[in-house]
Amino acid sequence: MAQPLQPSAGPTAKNGTALAQSQLDSSLRHFTETSFDPVDFLNDHLPPLTLTASQPHATRAPNSINLADLSSRSQSLVSQLGTQNVRLSGNLTQLTEEILRSGGRLAYEVEVLRGEAISLADALSENLHEDIIKFAPEGGDVGEQKEVPDEEGEKESIPELPNEPEFIAQLRILGQVRRRLEEVIQTFGDAMEWPLPPSELSITSSFISVSAPEPGTESYSREEKGQEIAKKLRTEITELLDSNGGGDSGVAAATERLEKLRNLATIWKGTAEEKARTRFLDGLARIIEDRRKALENQRDRASKKARSSMEQIAEERDSGPGAGLFRGLQRIRDEIYLE
Repeated sequence: MAQPLQPSAGPTAKNGTALAQSQLDSSLRHFTETSFDPVDFLNDHLPPLTLTASQPHATRAPNSINLADLSSRSQSLVSQLGTQNVRLSGNLTQLTEEILRSGGRLAYEVEVLRGEAISLADALSENLHEDIIKFAPEGGDVGEQKEVPDEEGEKESIPELPNEPEFIAQLRILGQVRRRLEEVIQTFGDAMEWPLPPSELSITSSFISVSAPEPGTESYSREEKGQEIAKKLRTEITELLDSNGGGDSGVAAATERLEKLRNLATIWKGTAEEKARTRFLDGLARIIEDRRKALENQRDRASKKARSSMEQIAEERDSGPGAGLFRGLQRIRDEIYLE
């Protein structure tokens, strides 16, 4: 038999915490089950009643007690259930009061938001109506378009609305200028992050062999930084080639990154660093080309292997018992095609 219910200990929490704990209490879970039966509950939590007093020859069940003990245990169980009921009723009362208070606060906040929305609508439709028309005139069809040359000399059109104030068009032009300045700043930052080692520059600008810079000098630090950036770019290209399984998608990603570097290298066009940077980019291009050729060779080998397997199967079929029949059918088919 199960032991009698024990009253749960611990302080009562606020804002529904006590209710959540009571729902998780193992001693209360059976009350929430749909198959709960009071008779089964009492039979499980109370020991059986002995009948030896009224029936001396009756068989006594194990752990059975007499009527007096059973009555006291029943009263104890009812008292424990009553304590649980009082505690849960208190929790329910607290939650109900909290819901009522929250409902009042929520209604007040809704009224405040409603008033603010009405005030904003009145301000937009009455007080600020004329100012809004200046920025978004009525009949907003796109009219003439101004053409502004971009960095590459191509002209980019800027739409203008009819009856648009002049300062609005100027603001649009300023916004476009700002975007271009941000692009220039970004490009300049990328260029500053790609230094060229002095040794590469010396080799490309002179036929005289120049020794490596001595440690501790400024050229030595520039050499280290340049070599580090070059190694980083090679590693980046290699990682892109190995990405997505190292297939065609990786080659495409590496090629796209190389094109961005080539566009960035146009900054040094006509300078002493142009040849060195071009040679470095050509080295990266060779890495990508080697990977592309390796993939093509791999596909060719796979296709040749599949073709040889098919030819081997055909030879085995021709050399089998029905080879003469197959050759005869093939000859008849060829004759039909010739006719």
